[in-house]
Amino acid sequence: MTIVLYEKLVSGQLVKIGERPWDDGLIQALNVANFILVAGKEYEMIEGRLNLDLDVFELLLVAVSTEGGGSKQ
Repeated sequence: MTIVLYEKLVSGQLVKIGERPWDDGLIQALNVANFILVAGKEYEMIEGRLNLDLDVFELLLVAVSTEGGGSKQ
């Protein structure tokens, strides 16, 4: 299945930040993950939508502030 990642900006605008194939294992990991790293930037997963018309799973993300928030390991 293809996953499409959208970042929701503070203004409310949606920006497509990625599209990639995922296997069943990665899709199952969505059940327990709250945050995702893409190109070195951390995002919180807000919601997902299964788009059967396009055969894609769309994830809505918001950027995590690097100042005083998010997980830093």
